[in-house]
Amino acid sequence: MERNTPQVLVDYAWYQDGRGLIGLVPSVKLPALTKITEEFVAGGMAGPIDIDMGMVEKMTATVTLAEPNPETIKLFGLTNGQEKQFTFRSALQGKETTGFTVRMTGRVIGLSIGDIERKKLVETECEITLTSIKIEHGKEVLIDIDHEGGRMIVGGVDLRADINNALGI
Repeated sequence: MERNTPQVLVDYAWYQDGRGLIGLVPSVKLPALTKITEEFVAGGMAGPIDIDMGMVEKMTATVTLAEPNPETIKLFGLTNGQEKQFTFRSALQGKETTGFTVRMTGRVIGLSIGDIERKKLVETECEITLTSIKIEHGKEVLIDIDHEGGRMIVGGVDLRADINNALGI
């Protein structure tokens, strides 16, 4: 059995609406992906099972900035249909260095400027609701989900192809 050590995230950069905020973002909480399922049990079954409903739950990301960044605060004014691009790029290092990128489309729905004290960073927490996400490892697209476009591709397989075909989309 071959033993491997995990790749380590050695550095990252955050981009919002095409602008790099390198050095201004101490932490990023990427969205959790959860399939929507319904519990089902019927006569003769020994227990319930989850039935896949062909969707994922609402996705949100949280970014902490080291300052009350004016460009980020202005994004709070966005409404439906005005979503912007947000990108997390990182370098994973192990035997070799690989890029890990998460591209998201969304809008800022929450801001918390936090505690303000003299001679301390004024961290601003920003919550972003997402309409799409694409996760890439190196040049491989692992996940590509677009809520409005009805697309859910995982590992190169379009999980909604048959559903969209049946709908004539």
